[in-house]
Amino acid sequence: MAFGNNSVVDKSKTQKMRTTKKLAIFFASIPTDKSIEIMKHFKLSTLEALTAEIRSLGTIDTSIQEAVFAEISERVSKGVAHNSGGDEVAKAILSGVVGEEEASRMLERSKPKRPKPFSSITGVSAQDLATILSHEQPATVAIVLSFFPPKKSGEILAFLEEGVRDEIVIRLAKDRVADMDIVERIERMLVEKVSSSINTSEEEERSNLGGPEFVAELFQGVDKSLEEELMVSLQEDSVELANQIRDLMFTFEDLIKLGDQDIQKVLREVSSPQLVVALRGADPEVTDKIMRNLSKRARENLEEEMELTGKLKKSEVEAERKGIVGIVRNLEASGEIQLSAAEEEDVYV
Repeated sequence: MAFGNNSVVDKSKTQKMRTTKKLAIFFASIPTDKSIEIMKHFKLSTLEALTAEIRSLGTIDTSIQEAVFAEISERVSKGVAHNSGGDEVAKAILSGVVGEEEASRMLERSKPKRPKPFSSITGVSAQDLATILSHEQPATVAIVLSFFPPKKSGEILAFLEEGVRDEIVIRLAKDRVADMDIVERIERMLVEKVSSSINTSEEEERSNLGGPEFVAELFQGVDKSLEEELMVSLQEDSVELANQIRDLMFTFEDLIKLGDQDIQKVLREVSSPQLVVALRGADPEVTDKIMRNLSKRARENLEEEMELTGKLKKSEVEAERKGIVGIVRNLEASGEIQLSAAEEEDVYV
């Protein structure tokens, strides 16, 4: 379609339009070979920005085309080759500019990100979500919760019945790849059941269903009694999986979270050679925490041994650190220390 000389152009239609979008409309409208010839001189970053804009264009209104052309040039001499954007137009232009292979890569990079499943309802209160999910099968609930932040999932679990949540946690602990067709069907079903008047928020994207790391973080958001109850269920289903989750829940670096009295109890159970190895390459905060809770003589001896110790295998260091974590876990199980003690010391009422 060509624009006539006497066309009345409403330039107000593009006054607030971004320059990139105007250029996208222009290049999508003129003959492809002309777009290629011009865009060959653009920087790669400019090409990528224009690619994204061209792909997002639907059918282009004639009046907007006219306004864009009027702003870029007083007259379009050779008419309009396209009246829409889209993947095909973007690919045709880019292929001529940078070649088909690079064009495909650029198109892939410029694809709009897919919204995270259930992102429209993650802001709904845990109690409301639990009420809705209580009517679903545990397998379905596990899929839904695996896309929520672990803390949120823990809050929802607290509102579900005991027998059901045990099965859900066991399913969550087993890392699986998501079947997105199934996820999408569940999402459509669930979103329909949630009131549109409830405030929602978006969370970061996940593409896998749960896993030990997810459950370990989930346990941080539930009270101690519920955590112990769910851990028992996991232990009965898989000792290995339960131990893996325990390892993730408290790491060597978490020693800094212990109160001074508790760290001293731990150090009484740890040998000097064990500390020498465990502290190799450790976070300075961890080393400082331990050194501050040793006697002057013990600290000096430890520092001397650390200086004299040669190269160590990473596996040796990890083994000693796990041994110390095991000591912490045993002391907690016997009630001698509390892993949350350091945090509780900061609370005043």
